[in-house]
This record gives sequence, structure tokens and C-alpha cells, in this order.
Amino acid sequence: MGDRDDIRRIIETAYIEGIHEEQDDDKVKAGFHPEFRMLIRRDAEVLKVDPEAFLAKLKERRVSDPGFFEQELAYEIPMIDIEGTTAVARIELSRGGVHLFTDYQLFYKFDDGWKIVSKTFHSHV
Repeated sequence: MGDRDDIRRIIETAYIEGIHEEQDDDKVKAGFHPEFRMLIRRDAEVLKVDPEAFLAKLKERRVSDPGFFEQELAYEIPMIDIEGTTAVARIELSRGGVHLFTDYQLFYKFDDGWKIVSKTFHSHV
């Protein structure tokens, strides 16, 4: 399996399944580096969210809005660009036919494989 396939697998397992479908702590820990930070732009500020807070937010949403998670989740990974031990991927995420986010995820390759280290995104809703 090549690097591109490894990165795609990490996105599908840790991010799509671990975060968005199952809220599975083990899958998230396996694919996200402990120092991962999601950067959220709020006006002139940039907020930093760690993997645990990211996962907790979706677990809260599952309780408060279970119907949201019953809608079909769809995604595309139109771009993975690799240079040595660093990579970037673009992910288009939709739920219930509504385009929700365009994500840009950054990866580093460690001795134990590729890990997601950062994410920025654009919300379409």
C-alpha cells in the first residue's frame, strides 16, 4: 500500500468513521496526532480545538440532534498532495445531500505511519 492509500485510509477510518459516523475514541486516537489542532476562524480570532474536544462536540450533537446522524453521510477526497513526510488533503463532506464542509487536513508521516496534525475548513451552511 502506498502513501496516498495510507492517507486515504486514515481519512476514512479516523475522520469519516471515527469523528463523523461513529464518534469512536479508538479510531480517532489511531489517526489523529495527540497535538492535532482544528483551527476555527471566528471573525478576527482563530480558535484551536484538540481531538478530544472535536470528538466531544459531535458526541453532544448526537444526543441533542440524533436525526442529523440518520442522514446519509457522503464525502469526496479530490486531492491528496504528498511531499516527503508531509501531506495535505482536501475533503468535501455532505450529509443528507447538503454540502456541509470543505476541509483541508495536514499530515505528517511518523515512524508509526501518517497522522492528521491539523485541519482548517470552510462551512457551506
